[in-house]
Amino acid sequence: MKIPEAGWLSLGHNQQPLVFVPLKRYQNRTYPDMLPVILGSRTPAQIAVRHSPFNNDSPLYTPARVKQVAEKKYQIGPFIGILTTDEGKPFGGNHNNFADLIRMGRTMGVTVFVLTPKSLQSNESTIPGYLLDHRSGNIRWLPARLPIPDVVYNRIPSRKSEQSKTVQAAIHKLKHHLRVHFFNPGFFNKWTLYQHLLESEELKSFVPESVRFQSPKALKQMLARYPFLYLKPVDGKAGIGIMRISAQQQRYEIIHQSMRSKKKYFPSSPDSLWSIIQKLCQKRPYVLQQGIPLATYHGRPFDVRMLLQKDGTGRWGLTGAGVRVAGDTAISTHVPMGGRIENIHTVLKAVFGMNQEAVYRRIEEIGLRIAKFIESKQPSQLGEMSIDLGVEPNGKMWFFEANAKPMKFDEPEIRARSLRKLIEYSLYLSGYKPVLRGVSS
Repeated sequence: MKIPEAGWLSLGHNQQPLVFVPLKRYQNRTYPDMLPVILGSRTPAQIAVRHSPFNNDSPLYTPARVKQVAEKKYQIGPFIGILTTDEGKPFGGNHNNFADLIRMGRTMGVTVFVLTPKSLQSNESTIPGYLLDHRSGNIRWLPARLPIPDVVYNRIPSRKSEQSKTVQAAIHKLKHHLRVHFFNPGFFNKWTLYQHLLESEELKSFVPESVRFQSPKALKQMLARYPFLYLKPVDGKAGIGIMRISAQQQRYEIIHQSMRSKKKYFPSSPDSLWSIIQKLCQKRPYVLQQGIPLATYHGRPFDVRMLLQKDGTGRWGLTGAGVRVAGDTAISTHVPMGGRIENIHTVLKAVFGMNQEAVYRRIEEIGLRIAKFIESKQPSQLGEMSIDLGVEPNGKMWFFEANAKPMKFDEPEIRARSLRKLIEYSLYLSGYKPVLRGVSS
């Protein structure tokens, strides 16, 4: 029996998908009127095959492919779910990011939708989720009944939410009961990452000396070894809560960076230094770390942020990299703290001259090695991460941080490439064929 390889699937607000319309290139063949299929990973359905004209601009017609999984058994998909929280209207997380990924999926012939822990509370064969109404210039979400997805991309927006019982129950159900392909299991912990990397003979030289901030003795010892130190929240983001500590002639200096301001403190003794830091930490766990004298661009220190993702073959690659230059009064390069983004090739050429290509290749090589090693220590597969590397004037490189929920890159070409790779990796996980070109015809 011939089957249409790709087309458009109708989705109703409160019903299972009912109609499949083959792409024009497949409509000159004879197909059965009804096709018994599995939708997504496990939703059985009888789908009517139609050749009549339809409005494929409707968000309730979504792109899909058909594959044979056994004799007279077919599967329609893939369906990619973006997992976020229920808090929000109508859900939490970064709606712009979700919309960008859904639009990219549609152009590549793949249906992407949003689901939340509430979507998974029943044991029905379809789940409530949200489709994007792409016809509007504004972001508008349409509720729909959708198949259990083939692949789920974890974009729970905060550590607190991710650690909640509701979210953990949803993740457990997806991975262990529904057995969908689930990638990016959760946020990283800075201290745990450092400890893992120190286990690697190949990678431990890239980790600045780091200790848990727990005793005045460790602080005193570190200050004796290095001109300045950094205190970083284990669960921090965007540079919020970071402190820079240095010993001067008759006193110490602490610079504390919060979202609203940067404050300086000048304790005159080790006891007062410890006391002030304790108050600033507010009982949050911190890592005390060797300060790195970074290379500078136009007089300001910079570091490198890389976006590493898996492709349509499941292999890690560098999607893009940018330089973050620290602001005039900042103690870190984070953009929310006054940092700015610069083209990596422009900066490396200005700083390293004829060695720029060698430095860039080294950055890429180290980033890929770290990404693969970090994944080897995770409970399940990763699909992407961002990695921050520091570079000294002599080219020596240091690992600062990895993020399992990367923020988007502002450079348009990197942004488009990152969205495509997320879809391609999801296709790889789902077992469907690579991207179809010209999905509308």
